[in-house]
Amino acid sequence: MSETIWVRRKSKVGTNESGDDFDHSLFGELADNLDNLADSLSVARLSNFFDTTDLQFNLSDDDLPESWIVENEEWYPPDAALVALNTIIENLNANDVKWAEGNTKFELIEELEDCAAKVARAAQENDQFHFCIVM
Repeated sequence: MSETIWVRRKSKVGTNESGDDFDHSLFGELADNLDNLADSLSVARLSNFFDTTDLQFNLSDDDLPESWIVENEEWYPPDAALVALNTIIENLNANDVKWAEGNTKFELIEELEDCAAKVARAAQENDQFHFCIVM
């Protein structure tokens, strides 16, 4: 089983736009490293904006109703996440990091830039968002 991250917006829940069209798997795999980088840059940890509701639903042994997801999702204002994303992207572009070398670094930056664009749209539209962990 592999996991990825979707950028989801609260206003899009229940619509054809509620998912994400981009695979952010490296973001998920390297989340701990990104959190350490965020700490060193004094910005919010990206994992602060993770929502694991979908993952919990899919891994549950209980027979949960579909409505359980909507009832338990957590949503966040985009501003702090956008600052963190932009700061981290800028740092990754300017510096080498051992945990993301070569193509991995460029693919990670591409994933984070996609996230930043989607979070920025949420901010422009006064919407909330989360990074949804999905299987």
